[in-house]
Amino acid sequence: MSVENPVELIAPSFRLQRKIGGPASRMLTPEAYRKANAALEEIIPPIDEEVRRLLQELQEALQGKVHGGRDIMWNNAHEIRGMAGTVRKITLGQAANLICHYLNDTASDFLPDQGVMQTIVVVAMQALREEADTDPMIKVMVQDGARAVLAQRHREGRDQAITKH
Repeated sequence: MSVENPVELIAPSFRLQRKIGGPASRMLTPEAYRKANAALEEIIPPIDEEVRRLLQELQEALQGKVHGGRDIMWNNAHEIRGMAGTVRKITLGQAANLICHYLNDTASDFLPDQGVMQTIVVVAMQALREEADTDPMIKVMVQDGARAVLAQRHREGRDQAITKH
């Protein structure tokens, strides 16, 4: 190694490591890492905007303004859950997962409990904030949402036992 040819260290972003880590990462060149990091940064704003749109549509379905509301809510939550990691919003994914869990094994005409669903949607909206994954109150809200979902499923007879953690 000489002064004329310095070594350049390129650290892939944590998100990129999670997306392509392991053996596949050994095949990437420094230029490929640069391009992959740039591509991830470029797609975050449109994905973040799409998540907001999906949450708004979910909110409208919850308020009964849309035919087939249960399916819209479940599908949107499922889509949000899938995109949340890419936009670096772990608690958003957890909130979307709560919606999916609550609506799993229900029929298309199922009318969810408004209070439970509204609580989870509020958590999801709060989880859109940049600092949400480091905010201890958001984590508490997700835990409270999880308890509310378990309790409501139990009240509806869809879970026979509630386990304590």
